[in-house]
Amino acid sequence: MKLALSLLLVTLALCCSDANAEVCPALIKEVISFLLDTKAGFNNKIQKFDAPQDAKQAKLQMKECVDNLSIKDRLTVAHFVAILNFECNKQLS
Repeated sequence: MKLALSLLLVTLALCCSDANAEVCPALIKEVISFLLDTKAGFNNKIQKFDAPQDAKQAKLQMKECVDNLSIKDRLTVAHFVAILNFECNKQLS
């Protein structure tokens, strides 16, 4: 659960910073995929980003840790990310 809390805090910082614009839809899709997709499905989604292969491998290793969380915890975090996205984007309107 500590990993989930860390992910929430990072997402909150990215989504609700005063210096940002609307949250990038690709970021939200990637975070939700990170939480809920299979490792293979997540790997397919991150291949479109122009990141070094080492960074992608590190993210896939983190995905293995997230996959050890219960589905209930992962759904709770995903729901919270969706709420953050909605609330942060609403503030910009």
